[in-house]
Amino acid sequence: MVNNVLIRCFTYFFILLFHSNIIHSSTSINFYPSFKHIVDQLSTNSTLPECTRTTCSQTETQANFSNINVSHEDLLKLSSFNRLNRKMNTAHGPYLISSTGIYHGKRIKYHNRYVDQFLGIYYAEIPKSLKKPIKKRFNYTIQNATKFSPYCMQSIMMAENLSYGSFVMQQSFNDNCLSLNIYRADLRHGEERKAIMLFSHGGSNQLGGGSLFDGSILASEGDIIVITMNFRLNYHGFLSSGDSRVRGNYGLWDQLLAVEWIYENAHLFGGDPHRIVLAGHSAGAGNVMLIPASPYCRGMVKRVISQSGTGLAPWSINRNPFKLLERFSQDFNCVRSDEQEMFNCVYQLLENSNGDIYRLHLSLNIADDNPYPVIDYDFINDTIENVLQSDVYKNVDFLTGVTLNEGLYFAEYHIKHLLNGLSNQSLSMGKAPLREKRSIIFPNSTAIIAPDITFTTNLENDKRLKEISEQSASTEQSASSLNVSVLLERFVKVNYIERYIDANFQHGKCFVDKVKKKYELSANKDVTTRLKLYIDLVSDLMFNFHMVRCLNLRAMVPKINSTNYAYVYAHRPTFKVKSAFRDQKLLPDAVGHFAELDYVFGVPLARNYSRIHRNVNMSFYNYTSDEINFSRKIIRYWSNFIKTGNPNLNPSFPDKVDTEWKSYTNKNHNYLYFQLNNIHNEINYFDSMYDFWLKCFLIEDQGGCTKGKIRKHLALFLFICSSIFILTISYLIWKYFQMKKKGQLFAHESPTTLLPHLGRVST
Repeated sequence: MVNNVLIRCFTYFFILLFHSNIIHSSTSINFYPSFKHIVDQLSTNSTLPECTRTTCSQTETQANFSNINVSHEDLLKLSSFNRLNRKMNTAHGPYLISSTGIYHGKRIKYHNRYVDQFLGIYYAEIPKSLKKPIKKRFNYTIQNATKFSPYCMQSIMMAENLSYGSFVMQQSFNDNCLSLNIYRADLRHGEERKAIMLFSHGGSNQLGGGSLFDGSILASEGDIIVITMNFRLNYHGFLSSGDSRVRGNYGLWDQLLAVEWIYENAHLFGGDPHRIVLAGHSAGAGNVMLIPASPYCRGMVKRVISQSGTGLAPWSINRNPFKLLERFSQDFNCVRSDEQEMFNCVYQLLENSNGDIYRLHLSLNIADDNPYPVIDYDFINDTIENVLQSDVYKNVDFLTGVTLNEGLYFAEYHIKHLLNGLSNQSLSMGKAPLREKRSIIFPNSTAIIAPDITFTTNLENDKRLKEISEQSASTEQSASSLNVSVLLERFVKVNYIERYIDANFQHGKCFVDKVKKKYELSANKDVTTRLKLYIDLVSDLMFNFHMVRCLNLRAMVPKINSTNYAYVYAHRPTFKVKSAFRDQKLLPDAVGHFAELDYVFGVPLARNYSRIHRNVNMSFYNYTSDEINFSRKIIRYWSNFIKTGNPNLNPSFPDKVDTEWKSYTNKNHNYLYFQLNNIHNEINYFDSMYDFWLKCFLIEDQGGCTKGKIRKHLALFLFICSSIFILTISYLIWKYFQMKKKGQLFAHESPTTLLPHLGRVST
């Protein structure tokens, strides 16, 4: 009898096993309806089938749908398209089933096609301070995915007063922020399994969020899936002690978990898990190069797009993270004689603080204590230079580029604040004392470049906030009240080249004269030309040199199985970012940071679509038909690369692009030059600039000009000694064979007869 009961129990168990999806838990095993059953009921009446256990909606485990074979017809059902005529069923919206839950999104119309949006999908639980993220638990309920989640914690004051180019930041912040926004092209058209672009926003890893960028037009025009994400910023995301106590890189771990979520679930929403492309702008461009460099990425990323930044940029890695921790402790009264107590204080502050404890850095130099990624020997266990030349990156396609005048806004900021005499510590523009500098290309040298003006605020202290706001307003008013020409006339008298080089190089005196000759003296006394050259200087040291170095390192890799493409974006933006230099017509065609983003995300194409790019005030813009076509061309290049690794090829459309984008190789340094109505290839565009700065960094790496001369003379002395030694040995060898040839070697004379001494007296 007992045996029969056991047999029936096991039979029932295996019946459930083969007709259900199992979700594993450390405490129990829960059973769910089959994936097919869920799809049918969702598409029929927008409800979920009953669970086989009443506890399934309360589970704290993850669903595993990785082995589910989802047909295209099932995806159309979940998208609420009728199976036969594939018309939209207006009674139901699009659904998405994933390892973390079941989501009900929304649909918008763009031209004659639809775009499905799934917004605010959490890929991780609410993160603990200074801890790695944990995967989001599965929830067997239909969750609303029609609204964005809050941004991750950041400076409220800065977010209120700054925009990201033409994109306005939202004002909602929360610790529960680790979410994705998915924009999917119409599943009825194009590829059945669509390539995926995951975008990492910029903002110095201190500001911004995924909802800045609406991916609808890029997805629809490019027939791809665009995903944006939130990740932890500032102290929450990048505070580190430089060792195992507080490893850091939590913001990178967040982004890697987002990649993993997409890799595991792509097949469930029409994506191709083998074509995940990471794209990023500015700080995000650095991030997306670091993620494939991690051993934990395990080949999940197929391609990388780095816009206005790379993983080699001097601001992409914090090489002295403990200074940030010390400064943070000092600013918020966490200094303790016992370091563990200090760590506990910092942890509690981050965990419980409701105030604005965040700061933004902008100045002449990059501070080592900026909240950026670190080499932690966990997420990142080698230099990026080495990784780029290793097998890790051999199969990763790469596209990168810069705008024509990347340093425009940074240079303008330098000029205004230098002339306002901001020399106090909290708003320092000078050379940071006690700064340990390092090379951006050689790990043992000491060069650093990037911005550092800081505002530290605490919203609990209204008086302090008011003081800083008034000080900032006063600074801007004082600078802007001057005529720009007068402003520049004053600027050229303050030794600005020396200041910039001194702020960024330990041994800049060795080559500052050459820098002045290249970036100042060639302008003679023309102030506008001097301004252009200073912008070039800032652009070259913050962005351009490091992009070229990255491309060259990639191009030198033997037997590389991937592609490299580079661009220069040169179309003046329409958006109204404040720039005194442009507004007063000194540099009307300057193309600064952010300029290409409008065109990549299709803002010019959104004129008659009020539900797209809602954080962009379209009334401010007056895009021409040429600019609309220009945006379409850029989207085509980007989406082609996302799909194939070649911006010229589209698997869905056989027609070619108007201008072939030539790849960047070791022999041919090609750049596609994006200019309105004149997209063309440029050869060796940055070569002379790169060669100039490479020599400067070599001097810096050698420890300066004095040590360099000593090394040079020592090398000459050793060469002379070695030459003399070699010549001596050669002569002796030659002499040896000559003597041997003549038979003189080891020859002995015949013995002579001994004669008695003539003066000897005989006895």
